[in-house]
Amino acid sequence: MPAKTTKQPSKATVKKASAKAKVEVKEAVDAVEEAVETAADSVFATVNQNIGKAQNVAKQVWFAYLGAVGRTYEEVVTRYDAIGETLQTRYTKLNKERQELLGDLVSRGEKVQDQAETRLKEGRATLEDKLEAAKGKLVGLTKSVSKDLKKAA
Repeated sequence: MPAKTTKQPSKATVKKASAKAKVEVKEAVDAVEEAVETAADSVFATVNQNIGKAQNVAKQVWFAYLGAVGRTYEEVVTRYDAIGETLQTRYTKLNKERQELLGDLVSRGEKVQDQAETRLKEGRATLEDKLEAAKGKLVGLTKSVSKDLKKAA
């Protein structure tokens, strides 16, 4: 078979095809740039949306922490107040019992002192009576001895 000869395109045809190819390449580049811009905008929107969600979650965690701290504080204050009231009640009761005990001890002390003074007076009177009796006996004995000595002399 004989070889086919191909006809070379003319310069104008090449120029025309080249210009057309340039336009097509430019359109393709523009389309790719637009697709990249759209994809980037979509990615940025998704990232911003996720950042907003993350911020909301962080706020909720922070508020939950503050709520726990507040609840703990309230529980501590409630228990502290209850303990304070219990201690105040116990203190008041002990103070009342102390005053009653002190009053009882003072009253008993006064009775013991009165009894001691009464017994001391009674003992003194008895002792004075016995001393008087002994003095009388001694005087009588002295007189008797004196009489006996005078008789013997």
